[in-house]
Amino acid sequence: MSPDEVEVLVEAIEGEVMNGGFDQFFFNGAGAEAARAVEALDVIGAHATAAIARRACAKFPGGMPPTDHDARRRMLVALWPDADGFESETREFQDYPDDLRTLLDEFLAAEGDPGRQSRPDAADG
Repeated sequence: MSPDEVEVLVEAIEGEVMNGGFDQFFFNGAGAEAARAVEALDVIGAHATAAIARRACAKFPGGMPPTDHDARRRMLVALWPDADGFESETREFQDYPDDLRTLLDEFLAAEGDPGRQSRPDAADG
């Protein structure tokens, strides 16, 4: 996985889960990359956050959400019609057990792209 892919995956799972929880992450297109997003979290050293995401993924039959968008949405609605299947994992993720921004910046700098280290946090506007 390239540094660019790691960056996109980490930012996608972080943005979706922080905005609307794991239900939103899995419901939207980013959920198709759930397995790779968990791997990307591990790659940057966000092991606690990766473990939380892994637990959320494991709630799906087969241990991982379907990559097919429509199949994943149908499964979410069938298994968790009230969108409440991932509340504890969402709260844990949103408590930020790992500093994803710092870990991602350090990873990118170590991969030879120190210019990204100074990019503003999305929350800073």
